[in-house]
Amino acid sequence: MLELKIDHIAYALQSETEVDRLATLFSATKPTQETVDDQQVIVYHLFMPLFSIELLVPMKDNHGLQRFLLKRPSPCFHHLALSCQDLSYGQAFFESIGYDFLYPNSRQGSNKKRINFLKPSSTNGVLIELCEQET
Repeated sequence: MLELKIDHIAYALQSETEVDRLATLFSATKPTQETVDDQQVIVYHLFMPLFSIELLVPMKDNHGLQRFLLKRPSPCFHHLALSCQDLSYGQAFFESIGYDFLYPNSRQGSNKKRINFLKPSSTNGVLIELCEQET
């Protein structure tokens, strides 16, 4: 049986100047910052008691996230992340019931987690990240 829990909620931001405003909105302490070169994004982590909030700022070559932000006001909801104990099993489970993933294999995401995304076309337009729980 696949057990899932909310890992984080991600918001896309036009620029880093919006980070402090959102940290205040969520009553979070100073966010930690991480650059994920593979995803071409700067990630700010706001750690909450039950899950975290990620604030995503596109790097210069992240044309996908930049296009996303051109269509929506910044900051805006970007994706929901669910964690499972075994990402390979989780991906196989979702594929077996008809969901498609963006990548054939998992990738390195923020916080040193292995990740993959369910295609929004198979989830009624919502981008859902599946990530492996830290052990």
